[in-house]
Amino acid sequence: MDTNQYMGMFLEESREHLQTLNSCLLELENDPENLSVLDEIFRSAHTIKGMSATMGFTAIAELTHEMENILDLLRKGQLKATHEIIDTVFKCVDTLEQLVENVASGNDAGLDIKSLLDRLTKLAKGEPLPSEDEVQACDNLQLPLNETETLIVKTAKATGLQALEIHVGLREGCLLKSARAYMVVNALEELGEIIKSEPSTEDLEKENFDHHFQVLLLTGAELEKVQQTVLGISEVETADIRVCEGADAVADQTVPAPAAKQEIAAALAPSIKAEKSQPPNPANNGDKKMKSGQSVRVDIDKLDSLLNLVGELVINKTRLEQIGITHRLTDLVETIEQMDRVTTDLQTVVMKVRMVPVGQVFNRFPRMVRDLSRDLNKEVNLLIQGEETELDRTVIDEIGDPLVHLLRNAIDHGIEHPNERQANGKSPIGEIRLIARHEGNNVIIIVEDDGKGINPDIVKRKALDKGLITQAEADKMEPSDAVRLVFLPGFSTADVLTDVSGRGVGMDVVKNKIESLGGMVDVETKLNEGSKFKIRLPLTLAIIQALLVKVSEEIYAIPLGSIDSTINVVPEDIKTIQSQEVILLRGQIIPIIRLAKLLGAPEAAESAQEELFVVIVHMGEHKAGVIVDNLIGQQEIVIKSLGKLLAGIKVMAGATILGNGQVALILDIGALMQNN
Repeated sequence: MDTNQYMGMFLEESREHLQTLNSCLLELENDPENLSVLDEIFRSAHTIKGMSATMGFTAIAELTHEMENILDLLRKGQLKATHEIIDTVFKCVDTLEQLVENVASGNDAGLDIKSLLDRLTKLAKGEPLPSEDEVQACDNLQLPLNETETLIVKTAKATGLQALEIHVGLREGCLLKSARAYMVVNALEELGEIIKSEPSTEDLEKENFDHHFQVLLLTGAELEKVQQTVLGISEVETADIRVCEGADAVADQTVPAPAAKQEIAAALAPSIKAEKSQPPNPANNGDKKMKSGQSVRVDIDKLDSLLNLVGELVINKTRLEQIGITHRLTDLVETIEQMDRVTTDLQTVVMKVRMVPVGQVFNRFPRMVRDLSRDLNKEVNLLIQGEETELDRTVIDEIGDPLVHLLRNAIDHGIEHPNERQANGKSPIGEIRLIARHEGNNVIIIVEDDGKGINPDIVKRKALDKGLITQAEADKMEPSDAVRLVFLPGFSTADVLTDVSGRGVGMDVVKNKIESLGGMVDVETKLNEGSKFKIRLPLTLAIIQALLVKVSEEIYAIPLGSIDSTINVVPEDIKTIQSQEVILLRGQIIPIIRLAKLLGAPEAAESAQEELFVVIVHMGEHKAGVIVDNLIGQQEIVIKSLGKLLAGIKVMAGATILGNGQVALILDIGALMQNN
């Protein structure tokens, strides 16, 4: 049987079921007695097994078959959903995802699933086994390492460093054990990076250990020097060192030795690209299932083509209207009115087909938050609101990476450790809120945490050190503006990772990505209360309502979603405050932007003008008044890209073709207000 024709369907459905497994396993972890969730997990695993067996993917079928055995025993009550079992099934899901992606990419490199199969078999028989955290990076070490720590060791070995397990023995009767342990750790940190200690650093500080402890050190120093350093500390009696053996270097990784610390830091925060390799898939909630045959899978390229055709239809419809009015063809005008209703309905349907819930992106984050918080020994609760909010598919595909950046920073550097939170009078469990909602023609996405916040004074100092701002600018800067400096290119440094809660890392990348989608991102923060990142995105990037305005002899389009109102003012109404022209509108001071001056077009003589046309626009909480020569009217426009040649023009968001065939540029209100 030729299975190639079914490959697309197999990949799509497998990804959906794997996402369901991830979501349901998280529910099961919180409520181990929930039989309905177990049934859903079993059904998804069984479906994947059947599809993969039919397609001839034996490794996937074999692994899901063993998973079924465990799940069946859980359903029958013969096994309890322990952390050990849930962690193992999570590991199976991760392996299945990799196997499916290997199929998608045509990669024949098989994964070794034998250890997982053995683990599942032992669990099914009720036999004891080492926990998943005890998977060793080094064959001869005693310290158990989790996956993140194993990756760090492998990365370090690829850079030419050694992994040393150091067993430290303090003298019997030592009175200040915690102080001695601190001195040992501090001395070793001078020689390299400590990635693990047994007992934990908290227990060492509280003296919750006898006279022995172990640390795992990544270093380029010689063994003799490391040993002498430890033994040189008062009341340290023994320092036994074991060199890591058997941890192969990371495959195909060539990293220069001086970059070791950066590589170790990178290993602690896996790249966003890894997240991107897991495509967003819709969550299969039990109460929202569709009946078989009620939906059809359509390739996104076909929808793009359909939308382009609708766009061309809208352009030609507008042109026919123009012809009918110009030549006073009554019959044509009446026909076009009917055609207008049809094209509007068609456009609405196509746009709705392209709209997908942001839950397709959000549903992969609970698992990421769970894994990262466990790796960092933190307790984090992720609250998601508004996942049914819909966005254009083009936007959905692009917002995953920025959100991963923001969430990782919130967990890693925003949320404090439980002990620190309790010391500050907070709950030991940190909270991150991921919220989506509609506001007019925009979707608002908020990533909010109740962590330590961002210190504006430290941000200013770092920006000064990097030469990003002058001392005069720093002195005048409000705290809210200082915090926004984290979005500046070049602000991301290793020092910021510690001193500014890591908020600078990649924030310029986040800002650029959001702005490339026609959106904007802002940040609010309070020290010891947390931070809130607010992203504003357009509902769609294809067809929008706009106000056409005239400046000199050119026509420009302003997106209707950015417009508050249009007013007329006389030249005397315009005042100047600190070299900025402003008007007073309903008690609010509004800065003025002279569009002709900004675009380099000839300005009309004010003496000849009794009144000026002003379009009041907004971006977030900020407003401005744009002076134009004339208002033409509202029109539906199709956004066309300016292409690579004109991509650098910041105040233009694109172009459109008007009814008379003329090209009009679309103004980027956000960039316009920033450049003023």
